[in-house]
Amino acid sequence: MLRHYKLNYHESCQSITTYFFNFILGVFFLFFCLKTQAQDPQNFTIKLEQLSFVEADQKEPTFLDASHESKKIALSPNYNYIHVTLPDDPGIAYSHKVTGETGLTDWQETGSNIHLVGLSRGEHRLCIRGERDGVVSENLLQYDIYVKAPFYLSWWFISIVLILTVLLFYAFLSLESKLLKERRDRNLQVSNLEAKAYRAQMNPHFIFNALNGMQTAMVLGGEKEFNAYITSFSKLIRDTIEMSSVDKITVEAEMKYITNYVKLQGHRLEQEIELTINIDPKIDQKVVYLPCMMLQPIVENAIVHGIIPKNEKGEITIDLLHEDGMLKISVTDNGIGREAAAKQKAKYAKHKSFATQIMRDRIDIFNYYNDRKLAFRIEDLYHDDGTAAGTRDILFVPLELKTRH
Repeated sequence: MLRHYKLNYHESCQSITTYFFNFILGVFFLFFCLKTQAQDPQNFTIKLEQLSFVEADQKEPTFLDASHESKKIALSPNYNYIHVTLPDDPGIAYSHKVTGETGLTDWQETGSNIHLVGLSRGEHRLCIRGERDGVVSENLLQYDIYVKAPFYLSWWFISIVLILTVLLFYAFLSLESKLLKERRDRNLQVSNLEAKAYRAQMNPHFIFNALNGMQTAMVLGGEKEFNAYITSFSKLIRDTIEMSSVDKITVEAEMKYITNYVKLQGHRLEQEIELTINIDPKIDQKVVYLPCMMLQPIVENAIVHGIIPKNEKGEITIDLLHEDGMLKISVTDNGIGREAAAKQKAKYAKHKSFATQIMRDRIDIFNYYNDRKLAFRIEDLYHDDGTAAGTRDILFVPLELKTRH
């Protein structure tokens, strides 16, 4: 007898077969997707082929390739360059940017060779990327760059410059203060010497004798002689007061002053004094200047110490010559000479004259303001037989005389 059995697991076997088929199909599909994804142009990377540069304080170039890790590149401030070489793939368009560098902060298209020359000082970062079919590469090539500042911008150099500047400024102020003080002292010295010169010129002894001369002129010479005397005296006083406010005077005015002074001395001493003045035609008397109160002391010495003791007709000759950019002034008298004057025991030997020393001191002061220096010397004159024939005083003054004003 045949028996029929129903298979209970028939449906389960069918399900297992279906699951197995689906698994095989899924594996195949996954493999296909992975293969397709590997070939997808949207996923690609770029790499460095070579990077060359010259490091700071080095002469030979340094080369990097893809095997080197990214490093900080130090460049010289004077001349620096970086040359980057990338794989030459026509399907990839490269671009780069440099942060911190004017004009290179935005992405710029470039080829497989990148040249960077003369980067500014400071820190930068070089970034390189690729692009294919509108898709940017997954990675960026990045290199940190540091360009050293030149030594004159370093903190120690700036500090030294600041210190030296302060020291120089202090030295300048000190020197300026010293020069200003010296200038004030010299001006004060000039004023004192001028006051001495005026006192020596218009000393009480001279004024007293001049006033006494008025009486003599009136008694012995009459009204006409007295009028001439008083006119000369008043003009001399007026001119002296006017000259007290200036440092220099024209040749023309000085010659008039000296002429009046000698004329007054002749009236006072009742002794004839012949004055001769010779002026070089090259000299413009209204333009060329002389220091005030410089010739009068010389003429005074010639009269007081040379002519008066001689008791004869006095002769004074003043010569003004243009000589090598200088004004040469010679005052010649026919007096007894310096040696005899030193031994003179007459009444005029008691006359204390500081005119010569004051004049020499004033010459030193004027030389402070002039490049071409004033000079003074005295020459003794002799006859053929060796006797004294007088004295010649020579004064050299620059044609372009400079004074404190």
